[in-house]
Amino acid sequence: MKLLPFVSFALCSVFAMSQANAVDIRQNNINQCVNGAVKYKVADQDTATQLCTCTINVRSKMTIGQMWEIESYAQDKKDPSSLPYVKTMQRDLKQCTEGLDLKPPQKPA
Repeated sequence: MKLLPFVSFALCSVFAMSQANAVDIRQNNINQCVNGAVKYKVADQDTATQLCTCTINVRSKMTIGQMWEIESYAQDKKDPSSLPYVKTMQRDLKQCTEGLDLKPPQKPA
């Protein structure tokens, strides 16, 4: 999926924060994603908000153990796409883009 690298920066690993702060971090990640999508002309503000909210929600379900397993695969030069939860995440991320008018990223003016 071409947009996965674009939104991958939105992943954040903060584990020892209160729920209120976690919500702020989640919203901050959505805002950064939206700003990037608009800046690189992938989508307009409303579409980017819809895309980024969905994407952050999907990615936030990944556990620490799953992240470590993916990192281990990457370090061993293995493809993690065969892992069951990666397949599920890819399917869910694809659903985030369905019906949205998304364009290839462009350099900002």
